[in-house]
Amino acid sequence: MPTLQINGIDLYYEEFGAGAPLVLVPGLGGTVESWRAQIAHFRQAYRVIVLDNRGAGRSSKPPGPYTMDTMAADLAGLLDALDIAEPVRLVGASMGGVLVQCFIHHYPERVAQLVLVSTGVSGGDPRITFPSMSVLQKLAFPGATPQQRLQTLFGLYFHPQYLAAHPEVFDDAARLYAKIGAQPEHAAKAQLQAVQDTRPYYKWLARIEVPVLVMHGEDDVVWPVKNAHTLAQGIGAHAELALFEQAGHVLFHEKAAEFNCRLQQFLDQRL
Repeated sequence: MPTLQINGIDLYYEEFGAGAPLVLVPGLGGTVESWRAQIAHFRQAYRVIVLDNRGAGRSSKPPGPYTMDTMAADLAGLLDALDIAEPVRLVGASMGGVLVQCFIHHYPERVAQLVLVSTGVSGGDPRITFPSMSVLQKLAFPGATPQQRLQTLFGLYFHPQYLAAHPEVFDDAARLYAKIGAQPEHAAKAQLQAVQDTRPYYKWLARIEVPVLVMHGEDDVVWPVKNAHTLAQGIGAHAELALFEQAGHVLFHEKAAEFNCRLQQFLDQRL
């Protein structure tokens, strides 16, 4: 398996295609498979690089705490190991969106374009808009068994209309867990705690000098859509805002064709 020793851990990654580097960073507990619809589309024109963050998938899951700085350094180390010196197109979803904000804060010269998907400022920044109390409770205590947790979390991540039309997503997830294992509780907590970074992410946004695309589902209950408006406001003139109707938290899965088309339009601006 393609694993590299980065910052003292085994970091799993995959890459596809050739061309300008396009890096896809998943959210809490997410893996390479989160981006399969984007991999299939963008590998035709880009060198697509995807990874399992520390604490998830096939990467190491050391004891916590984790920090956004450490996870951003993991990404920088991966780019170094792959001899990628040119600025990358960087896409982060959910927790991954906070991670890439931290990354561009520390390594602004390494980013050509930034895409923030289903995310917001860090959980410790006063500008964040939290989900409802009922959603927070479900995220904190999704269930006692793997099946209960999957049912609860997918009920939050996906738009109800999509779930009703695509019940096979549960079987797909079960097959993936059988292949690579579910995320351990200690690692999930460590990733979640890292998102609660109390530094001023909103103030950092104004320092971003590259084009940014903010993409969000209008019915996202995990990161309410107001977070997308906050990001766009904080970034200012460099930001484009793309909202998707009847889309939940994993809009890049639910609305894959529409998502890929809008992302393609944005990326093509720099070709």
